[in-house]
Amino acid sequence: MTLFFTKMNGAGNDFILLDNRQGLLSLDASSIAYLCDRHRGIGADGILLVEWAEKEGLRMVYFNADGSRASFCGNGARCFARFAWETEHKNVGCGRLSFLTDCGTVEAWVEGERVKITMPSAKNLRLDVPISLSDRTLNGHAIDTGVPHVVLFGDYEKWTEAALQDLGYEIRWHKAFQPEGTNVNFVWKAGEQAIKVRTYERGVEGETLACGSGVTASALISSVILGMEPPIDVYVRSGERLQVHFRRTEKGFEEVFLEGPAKKVFVGQIELP
Repeated sequence: MTLFFTKMNGAGNDFILLDNRQGLLSLDASSIAYLCDRHRGIGADGILLVEWAEKEGLRMVYFNADGSRASFCGNGARCFARFAWETEHKNVGCGRLSFLTDCGTVEAWVEGERVKITMPSAKNLRLDVPISLSDRTLNGHAIDTGVPHVVLFGDYEKWTEAALQDLGYEIRWHKAFQPEGTNVNFVWKAGEQAIKVRTYERGVEGETLACGSGVTASALISSVILGMEPPIDVYVRSGERLQVHFRRTEKGFEEVFLEGPAKKVFVGQIELP
């Protein structure tokens, strides 16, 4: 089978977009893993399917690089929004649209390569969770911003990729966060209203250049732990800047938005084995 695709990235978090509005495409986990393989396939952190729901209209379906389906992806949603808008409106660069995800409806504002989206309601906030590991006990903060995240504060900027991989892997599979597992964000302050983040993503099973839901989780937790006020600038491993807007309330967070770049890389076709 020949697949026609668009490669995009959101702040370095890269995706393969496939137009499945006719509903003819069905990919199993092995096919998804093959397409995302950086040596044998196209290479990506995940796959975005552009589908059509009769009542809701456009629908985003997201798969991790290992073939598992995820309920949401922040950077992926921004890439999806730009792709869908330009496909539907013949490359007119600015506009507003909405689409369905497994976490509900997302509103998006497209301004060329800059895209702002509504994020799913943050839930399951747990502060100061003790995480007993093989060689230490860490204090983490958990929150779900469409998918589950743990946020750790420390001097992680100089950590090697291997060290971060080992720690991220152990926390990702820790019993405190089962059965779903968790993404892990390593955060440090970068200014009065700015942080830097490195993220270990489940489903990719390694550090990615950026994670939209992780950026959002890190910003929300930083407002609680570090006393930061929105909007918060977040710098990711790729060096790019995203911005998280929100409103603090007694019950948590409302009106949460993620803003950042969504760039087209190339288009192409590939034969599935």
